[in-house]
Amino acid sequence: MSVNRFDLTGAVSYHMGEFPPAKLDYEAILGPLEDAAASLARYDAKMASMVNSELFLAPLRRQDAVSSSRMEGTISTIEDLYRLEADEDAGADTSYREARNDDVETYLYSRVLRDAQQAISEGAPLSEHLIKAAHQQLLSFGRGARKRPGAYKVEQNYIGDDRKGKIYYIPIAPEQLAPAMERLVHFMNGDMMRPLLRTAMTHVEFEALHPFEDGNGRIGRMLITLMLWKLGIISQPNFFVSGYFERHKEEYIERMRDVSAAGDWSGWSIFFLRAMYAQATVNTQTADMILSLYGGLRERFRGVLNSQYHDRVLDFVFAHPVFRNDRFVERSGIPASSARILSRRLLEDGLLRTIEPAAGRRAALYAFDPLLDILKV
Repeated sequence: MSVNRFDLTGAVSYHMGEFPPAKLDYEAILGPLEDAAASLARYDAKMASMVNSELFLAPLRRQDAVSSSRMEGTISTIEDLYRLEADEDAGADTSYREARNDDVETYLYSRVLRDAQQAISEGAPLSEHLIKAAHQQLLSFGRGARKRPGAYKVEQNYIGDDRKGKIYYIPIAPEQLAPAMERLVHFMNGDMMRPLLRTAMTHVEFEALHPFEDGNGRIGRMLITLMLWKLGIISQPNFFVSGYFERHKEEYIERMRDVSAAGDWSGWSIFFLRAMYAQATVNTQTADMILSLYGGLRERFRGVLNSQYHDRVLDFVFAHPVFRNDRFVERSGIPASSARILSRRLLEDGLLRTIEPAAGRRAALYAFDPLLDILKV
């Protein structure tokens, strides 16, 4: 935002020279730290014990994409996201170019996280290159495409309220950003602090630096998942915390602001650790609900479909709760004539809903509401 027409009275400036913090209140932090570590360990163990856990984890990633994007004022739904993915899967690689900006931004966030996870699994380090590449992809289309995708800011940016004409926070100046980002990445990959605390410090420092013209919040929250995984706190990149931050958005912003305003790194740390604890519990409950739904529907699918392929159909709709029928026919591994009969039976029984009927060469678009209803945020 341009500073000329905004009120800077009371604005807080970046905490130059105070990262990483020299002192923390470990007596106050220790309890929340142990609670968060234990909760994450339980969550991770549960996910690892699940057969075909990806079937239950993928929906959590979509939830996080919706929540993280919503924090930036982007209003999109889980169905919107799955719908764009369904069209991409159907071969329309640029289908998002015709979608609403809000849906595009959510879709791109989900894809960026997936691609960053893939890069790290192939050996890429947590680095400025990874961060910039993720940012370039995140802003590759839509409202952010003109905001220097993949490049650090060259002009001072500000955080505030456009409607009120008020600036609340002034991030680091562009000319001071390069050494600060280098210091941050070195800290991320160092060992001077326990991994969970290091993740907490990295997140608030990244947001305080606000290195990009746009997209900082989404990249910063994505880094939490990547760090938890890379640092060995979780065994797979499958923990997502944006839901908690969205539900407690005012405190989330205020706790981060207090780091620069009052040097309250401990208060931020406690908030972050409590977020980890609470969201691990919520994510476990959501995964349990998905698992329970899956188990409960196996017999219903068996009865409705009356086919040797009932489990294959069940797995497909859990993996693709919004899909084009031609993709189901082609990719389910079921003979085409049988697949068409089986999807029709699910429609007749009410287990599928038609979003778009077939039109010309375009296959019908279906939704699997039992799963989507669990994931709505």
